[in-house]
Amino acid sequence: MRQTLILYLFLAAALLGYLLPWVVAPSAPMTLNAYDLSEWASLHPLQRQTIPALLAPLELRLQLVILSVALGLLAGGRTRRWLSFILILLLALAQLPPFEFLYDIRNTNYSQQFTLALVSLVTGAAATPFKLRLLRPYVLIVISILGIGSALHGAAQALDLFALLDQGASAGAGLWINCLSYSGIIVIAIASLLRDRRPRSSPLHRTRPG
Repeated sequence: MRQTLILYLFLAAALLGYLLPWVVAPSAPMTLNAYDLSEWASLHPLQRQTIPALLAPLELRLQLVILSVALGLLAGGRTRRWLSFILILLLALAQLPPFEFLYDIRNTNYSQQFTLALVSLVTGAAATPFKLRLLRPYVLIVISILGIGSALHGAAQALDLFALLDQGASAGAGLWINCLSYSGIIVIAIASLLRDRRPRSSPLHRTRPG
């Protein structure tokens, strides 16, 4: 229970990091969190030429998908399962494109937002009844490593775009809080694996008092 609480705290810290500035620029309006940074990067023509298209926004937005899956994995018991599903639903709704998407379904940016929102909802909900306790730490490690890699690479691409505009931008605290939170999840998951592999003393092997 204590371990689960710590993991929830790391997830909350990762979400907080997502909402804090990932890029700090001399101009206040250009100091952006991950959500706004993904929107800004999606407008740059160079991002239309990446494979896949809009790679930087994809990697930045992927963080909410990862958080949704992690929330599903930590759900245990009926109450926590429903709470996790509600949070997953809210994260999915936050990723939906504006209503203009209905009139412009070929818009690459809107399509990416809608797809990731759907993936968040489906994968997060699918992970909610995940019963294989021994596999759960491995999945948490994999998605956390994916989170760190995609966050750093996505932010680096965005900073390159800032450099092209002669903006003296630097990585913000939100990026590092996000990555440190994932690192904390990895440490907890590894500790869980090591604890489960530790041989347990059997009553038959205990030394009887003389």
